[in-house]
Amino acid sequence: MSKSTLPVRPDIFLRAEDHDALSRLVGDMPGEGVAGMLQEELERAVICEPGDRPKGAVPLNRWLHYVDGRSSDPRRIQIVLPKDADIDAGKVSVLSHVGAGLIGLVEGHTISWSDPSGAERSLTPVMIEDAEILPA
Repeated sequence: MSKSTLPVRPDIFLRAEDHDALSRLVGDMPGEGVAGMLQEELERAVICEPGDRPKGAVPLNRWLHYVDGRSSDPRRIQIVLPKDADIDAGKVSVLSHVGAGLIGLVEGHTISWSDPSGAERSLTPVMIEDAEILPA
């Protein structure tokens, strides 16, 4: 499938601090595999100042529930930097296929994303826990 026939991906929204941290993380990595996929997402991300990010956009370090195209049962994870990843505790690296696909996506929006085998699957965040307290 050529790049021009790929499905349009939904907008993603990142806090400036998350975008900076993720840009530093992938900055020196080869632009291939999951790091390359995350680099592409960072290039198209809408960077938001505090309070401007849409409600329900998936940030780093927050618990969320998502469904994928293989199951309608939601899974609960937290997307974290690789150094904090612990799959047994539900802490998924942003450099995993699921983490890179969900970061910045808004609740209820679905993205078509490659899994580790290269097959396409859909990922949809359905709930972000503990909504952020926004400054007054």
